[in-house]
Amino acid sequence: MADICRYDVKRNEKYGRYLVSNAELGCGDLIFTDYPFAVGPKPGKYTPPLCLSCYCPIESTYCSRCSWPICSPECELSPNHQPECSIFSKSKIKFQPVEDWTVSAPQLDCITPLRLLVAKEQEPERWSKEVQAMETHAEQRRKRSTWKADQINIVNYLVDHCKLNNRFSKELVEQVCGILEVNAVEIPSRGGFSIRAVYPRLAIAAHSCVPNIVHSILQPDYRVEVRAAVPFQKGQTLHLSYTHVLSPTINRREHLRESKFFECDCPRCTDPTELGTHLSTFKCSKCEKGIVLSKNPLDNEASWNCSDKNCDFRLPSAAMHKLLSDLQEELDTLDSLDTGSEAVEQREAFINKYQLILHPRHSFLMCVKHALVQLYSRIEDRGIEDHVMLERKVELCKQVLQTLDVITPGESRMRGMLLYDLHSPLMNLARSDFRTGVITKEKLKDTLKESLQCLTDAARILCREDDQSPEGITGKIAFQSMEQLKDSIAIL
Repeated sequence: MADICRYDVKRNEKYGRYLVSNAELGCGDLIFTDYPFAVGPKPGKYTPPLCLSCYCPIESTYCSRCSWPICSPECELSPNHQPECSIFSKSKIKFQPVEDWTVSAPQLDCITPLRLLVAKEQEPERWSKEVQAMETHAEQRRKRSTWKADQINIVNYLVDHCKLNNRFSKELVEQVCGILEVNAVEIPSRGGFSIRAVYPRLAIAAHSCVPNIVHSILQPDYRVEVRAAVPFQKGQTLHLSYTHVLSPTINRREHLRESKFFECDCPRCTDPTELGTHLSTFKCSKCEKGIVLSKNPLDNEASWNCSDKNCDFRLPSAAMHKLLSDLQEELDTLDSLDTGSEAVEQREAFINKYQLILHPRHSFLMCVKHALVQLYSRIEDRGIEDHVMLERKVELCKQVLQTLDVITPGESRMRGMLLYDLHSPLMNLARSDFRTGVITKEKLKDTLKESLQCLTDAARILCREDDQSPEGITGKIAFQSMEQLKDSIAIL
């Protein structure tokens, strides 16, 4: 199939290179497909020892040739592992055994940079056309502690310890480290861990905290398909989100500042209300009428003031940052809980506790509500159809979807999964209410049609994902359930 290319590359002072559509596009239309220049583990501080081919967690299992982590003979022979295997075998550089195979492994820091360097040798034309010009922000990175760690764990390790000075200069290895840090995308693997990849064309797409494109990673070659999340006019800029869309403005801008080295001034970041979603808004603790908003979201030192003109409540920027940090720490603790009833109770308790100070649609509450949807889905999957729980699940799904309508409009994975999660409680509540005489057959039919629409939309969105990913599997289930529900509606 011919390569689809529904974009042009432009350049300006703000974005550098960026992409614009060269045709009118509809929701879900494929804009382009990109293939990774290199794929590999994330930095070791985020990753325990894992198989260097399939990225499964392993313990004390090594490649027979190079003695680095590999889970099976099949993975040992995989092309994924060959770049480092031949080099480590020749130089007799072995992976040093670790006592705890569940903690971070800085030894893996060198793997993805090495794969990028080998790819440069193997595909010199692609390197020169697509990768070499990528931004590295070397001057800013040189001021950070991670620069020194990279010098030890990657640059000196590969050039000096592995004796690769005849192939790669230290300046080149430093450049590769920068390309990875600034441009690599975190992607899922089938082994259970997130890994990273460099996609030359995807990396050109400009950032916005309200993205208008989505991307799907497909196995086995980790190719990425980029699609229109919303309808496009010709000449419209393609925007990808480099951050988690449910994060509040302070957290998003800090992440972009630290990882991508720019200050976001998109319309969402500029608006204290985050386009009316109030994902960063607090309730005023002094009066009952006002809400607390940043005086200037683009100023990291700006105070947070009550919106009521008769209230003089003011919170310094430092105090707000501390409050957000404490709340984030509590959220991280919740995320570490199991998926049982305790996890549900703890999250509902978090909402009850902080709804007194947070706007009902604050980012942290929305994140907890999104997590609760998934937890309630697991309970429902076990055949437990408590009426109150089903109503709560419908309420939470609709609240999160209303927020997504603004901050990530159109057809996204998150929307697809939420629509699938919404269809079941809608359907089960309607059937229960009909059995008990609460609603008429016509009302039952109307609600089942609403549930069918959720399934139809979910199937369309999620069937674009990798067929072995959780989203892709859910998409296939949604399609099957959609056909069954059609039959049920037809016989009413």
